[in-house]
Amino acid sequence: MNIDAHHHLWKYTAQEYDWIDESMSILRKDFLLDELSQVCDENDIDGTIVVQARQSLEETHWLLQLASQSSLIKGVVGWIDIKSADLSQQLATLANKEKLVAFRHVIQGESDANFMLNSAFISGLKVLAQHGYRYDLLIYAHQLPTAIQMLEQIPELKVVIDHIAKPNIKTKQDFQQWQHDMQTLAKNKNVYCKLSGMITETDWNNWKVEELQPYMSSVYQYFGSDRIMFGSDWPVCLLAGQYPTVKQIVKDFILAQDETALNEVFGENALRFYQIN
Repeated sequence: MNIDAHHHLWKYTAQEYDWIDESMSILRKDFLLDELSQVCDENDIDGTIVVQARQSLEETHWLLQLASQSSLIKGVVGWIDIKSADLSQQLATLANKEKLVAFRHVIQGESDANFMLNSAFISGLKVLAQHGYRYDLLIYAHQLPTAIQMLEQIPELKVVIDHIAKPNIKTKQDFQQWQHDMQTLAKNKNVYCKLSGMITETDWNNWKVEELQPYMSSVYQYFGSDRIMFGSDWPVCLLAGQYPTVKQIVKDFILAQDETALNEVFGENALRFYQIN
């Protein structure tokens, strides 16, 4: 089963998606199930993981509703207020949502450099782990050292790094630091990594596959074929390339490493990580 482990759906409004600026006008429209189904059908994708794009429980419930109507969506990565004192009670109201597999917070957008070290946040992550949920880690590369400190306090939490931690591929700035931090995180066997969101960290209109190779090679070396997974980051990927291009980049890379790993990266690892039968 071919799985896309990272995509979004939304009903666009300028107020709720204020991060979509004028340079991203292609994203200023609805992206819903019908279009997702068509894209997946055209690209031989059998199942997907839909990931939150707004920090609201309303969106989480909406994504779960869509997932309940679609056999294509295998899991939902929602949002919940992880720092809330009544987190366990909130989770109890979601306990019957079988397709709710993980949660995510847009940490990359937090102005507080120590957000990840907030005691309430760490306590909340421990609660998620106790309830068996996974966690998607959305950060920039410069936030990796803090993420390392955070995860040292929650070794039992199963985490996947979104978009290879968004290094600045366009300028190659701090590449060695990114390598060091990713290698450190990879020592924790509960940490996975998505080969996703890479082309949008390049020059959108003038990038080459060769620019991505050192980053993919590093991730493959550190995490191995059993802890990495393909994600399209559709529709955000459209800023720099079409879905078939994004998929082919990862497919060609994996085939060049070990063709027997293709099923792991394009399905088995995501199903195992998100506990999907």
